[in-house]
Amino acid sequence: MVIVNSIRDYFTKKKDRKIAVELSEKRRMQNELMNHITEVLDLGRRCFEETDEKEKQKMKFELLNHKIFIWINLDRNNCFAKDLRENSNEYIFWWASFLESSNKEEKFNFERASDKNMKSIWLLIDKYIEEENKLIAELM
Repeated sequence: MVIVNSIRDYFTKKKDRKIAVELSEKRRMQNELMNHITEVLDLGRRCFEETDEKEKQKMKFELLNHKIFIWINLDRNNCFAKDLRENSNEYIFWWASFLESSNKEEKFNFERASDKNMKSIWLLIDKYIEEENKLIAELM
C-alpha cells in the first residue's frame, strides 16, 4: 500500500509541476502579447503625427518587428488567435504603407482602413482573454 501511495504521489506532483509550468508560460506569453499589441496600437496613433523621415522609417521597422512577436506569443489553441493575428497584420500593414506613402489620398485610405482593424483588435482582445481564461481553467 505504501508503494502505491508513493507512486500516486509521484505522478500527482509531476502533473502539478507540469500544470504550474504551463500556467506560468501561458500567463507570460499573454502578457507579452498584450504588450506588443498595445505598442502596435500606440505606434499606429503616433504614425499620423510624425513628420521626420528618419523617425518614420524607425516606426515602420518597429511595427514590423512587433508583428513577429505577436505571432510568437499567440496561443494556437485559442479560437480567436487567427482573427487577432490577421487584424494585427493588416493594421501593421496599413500603417507601414502609410509611413511609406507621400500621396495624401493614399494616406487617407490607409488611415481609414486601419481604423476598421483597430476596432476589431479591441473587440478581439476581450474575446481572446476570455477564451484564454477558459483554457487556463481547463488546464487546472
